[in-house]
Amino acid sequence: MIINKKIKLRFFLFLFFLLLFGNANLNINKSSGEESIGGYSVMDDLMPVPLFLSKYFQHYDEILTKVIESHNFNGNVLIAKHGIIIYNKSFGYSDFNDNSELADSTIFQIASIGKTITASAVLLLKQEGLLELNDYVVKHIPEFPYPNITVRHLLNHTSGLQNYMWLIENRWNKEEKPDNEDVLDLFNRHTLPLNFHPGSRFDYSNTGYAFLALVVERVSGESFADFIENNIFEPLNMQYSFVRTQSRINEEQNLAFGHRRFRNTHIRIPENYIDGVVGDKGIYSSAVDLFKWDQALYKNSIINEELTEQAFDYAVLNNSRTVNYGYGWRLKTFMDKKVAYHPGRWSGYRTFFKRFIEDNTTIIVLNNTNKNINRLVEEIQLTVFYNEMDKYANMKDSENLTKTDKVKN
Repeated sequence: MIINKKIKLRFFLFLFFLLLFGNANLNINKSSGEESIGGYSVMDDLMPVPLFLSKYFQHYDEILTKVIESHNFNGNVLIAKHGIIIYNKSFGYSDFNDNSELADSTIFQIASIGKTITASAVLLLKQEGLLELNDYVVKHIPEFPYPNITVRHLLNHTSGLQNYMWLIENRWNKEEKPDNEDVLDLFNRHTLPLNFHPGSRFDYSNTGYAFLALVVERVSGESFADFIENNIFEPLNMQYSFVRTQSRINEEQNLAFGHRRFRNTHIRIPENYIDGVVGDKGIYSSAVDLFKWDQALYKNSIINEELTEQAFDYAVLNNSRTVNYGYGWRLKTFMDKKVAYHPGRWSGYRTFFKRFIEDNTTIIVLNNTNKNINRLVEEIQLTVFYNEMDKYANMKDSENLTKTDKVKN
């Protein structure tokens, strides 16, 4: 078969587990002769239309739970196909100090997944005619010390800016946490040369997204937190989402705290003095709310179709080469189809938001134990797409045979 050997092996391992665990009893609605969704519940405002028979829900529940538990995972996992949640479970604790259990509504720091929201805020301002992506940043932040950097450079990580965290760690001497305006002030007081000419290279930059949040504030006249709340979270009824402010953190009772593993226990990670900077991180959400965000992207509820497609398009460098990043999204392919995704990592949180756009399938994994979840996400992906991968492999076999026949003839 014309398919990556590692994927092929995992595929057959999955079939083994399917045969081993896939014979569970189904909940049959005998009056209609159809299999029901077996008591699986989704929130009322998330379109609980029974597009899938109960055997599919039961299959995913059993197989995925075994995969996830095999990783000693602590966090929340949500998987959706065609706009329907097919899997939504919590594992473990939000706070290991008092063994508070996680729930659907538990709020996580989503770390760099927040870049998808920051970028969309900028695109929303463009949609409203308040800025252009080719605008130089100095047009909106006059004291910005780099006149040749555009908004687009910030969006696709091609600005050449150095890491603002280094400046805070080495040049910030106040007791309070610095915010985005303080970052701007640090760059003006301690001029750092660019790593490269803007647009000539890709270099993942938290600094760029911290400045994008500041662009949103300057252009809109609102705080970044208020702009996101008023234009994204509230319209989408994302009631378990917010941009970090100290007052909100102090008031929120539904947080999953970041932890690190230490011997046989987990130690809660205290707040970081860099936590005051937002845009590159600092956005909190739940798995269910991120699903609402996912569906809004499909429906163009916040950003129109044209701009959404641009967000998922590959950035182009000055030399016409492309990079695997759009506006707030990492990009790759799976079975020859585009995947838009973003991982996150910050202060004990590891997160992953993966969207298989053409298949209308989404994987959301939120973890608060600093555990690497990349392998888990990959195994979930292989499980969810086991049937499609089989068809894809057969298609590649057919294509290969056709090419071989043509060569022979």
